[in-house]
Amino acid sequence: MTNSAHRIGAFTCAVIAFGLAVASFAMFVASYPGQAADDAAMKAWAARWGNDVPTTGWLGAHQLILLAVIGVVIGAACVWRRSTRLAVHAAAVILGAVAAAVFLKHGLDRPSFGVGTANNSFPSNTVAAFVAAGMALVVVVPQRVRTVVAVGSSVGAVVVSAAVVALQWHRPSDVIGGWLIAIAAAAAAECLVPVRGPRVAMQQTNPGTRLHTVQS
Repeated sequence: MTNSAHRIGAFTCAVIAFGLAVASFAMFVASYPGQAADDAAMKAWAARWGNDVPTTGWLGAHQLILLAVIGVVIGAACVWRRSTRLAVHAAAVILGAVAAAVFLKHGLDRPSFGVGTANNSFPSNTVAAFVAAGMALVVVVPQRVRTVVAVGSSVGAVVVSAAVVALQWHRPSDVIGGWLIAIAAAAAAECLVPVRGPRVAMQQTNPGTRLHTVQS
């Protein structure tokens, strides 16, 4: 695959993910049936954990610490691999996802249909942050441990997604929106600062002798 084709593919993925996020908002937030189903699903899931009202929970007290730890690991991996490109890519994924999620959450209006709170919570910036951090971590670690990290990151993101609904921070559609925004940010970062191609960067490890291929 050529570099141009790779970028076009990443851009297309970003557009599709964002389009699905828009569709999710229209279906579950901008319509009464969607809001009713969404709110009922949240309350039913929260009731299983004994939460009748929004509560802080363990995640509320530790989410920033967890994200900080992931950020430190990502930074350490980039330093260890001596790759500025990976660092820029990871920063673009995380900052792009969080910025987009916060902007949309505070910029969108939630139509009042008399279902639950009137405050907009779409998309979940917490979910977007953890999903984006997980995807960035998978990219920056060496190939030999990437599968293990990918599984761990996916499990962690799913647990956070379930927790924010159980704590009544967010409805299921907010979680879906958070995932889609993070995916869109990751795809956009890959379009702007690609690191997943078969050959994304070449650096001279020993001048005049050989070139080392840096692969994501």
